[in-house]
Amino acid sequence: MRWRMFGAVVMGAMTASTGWSQGAQTQAAAPTVDLLTSDAVAAWGLVQLAEAKQSESGSSGMTLKKYPGHYTMITARTKSGGAEVHAHFSDFLIVADGEGTELTGGTVVDPKEGANGETRGLRLEGATPHALHKGDVIHIPAGTPHQAIEAPGQTITILVIKVETPAAEISGGAK
Repeated sequence: MRWRMFGAVVMGAMTASTGWSQGAQTQAAAPTVDLLTSDAVAAWGLVQLAEAKQSESGSSGMTLKKYPGHYTMITARTKSGGAEVHAHFSDFLIVADGEGTELTGGTVVDPKEGANGETRGLRLEGATPHALHKGDVIHIPAGTPHQAIEAPGQTITILVIKVETPAAEISGGAK
């Protein structure tokens, strides 16, 4: 119950102030500069971690802000996930808190293709493990199979930057 109350308070505060601080524009055509504070990442991370603990899948996430060609998310895990491949997005995973392992490469077992070039599967075989700790950053190119692994008792909170990747770059073709 305390987590739900905390989540409601944090979500209410985030509704009033998104945690993103926008810098002044120097010219009318100049893009806005956004600052996502570490306090906002920590608050959103706590909410997502509480939801992940209550979720059967052990995972929870939310989109923070969308931009042309990329967007940001916060996600938390208390259990391992299935394999996934994003055909149109590369991922930058920035560990905000906790630890876990990200598997990359290998073969997706029992792949199921979904909408927008998303493939999901049971697990990866023949993948490379990458131990992740607070502060670590891992880049996963579009088209690369990956899977989050959480050992019993481990939790991880990740700031995700998803970058749209043109098809020519994925296939290695000319731009």
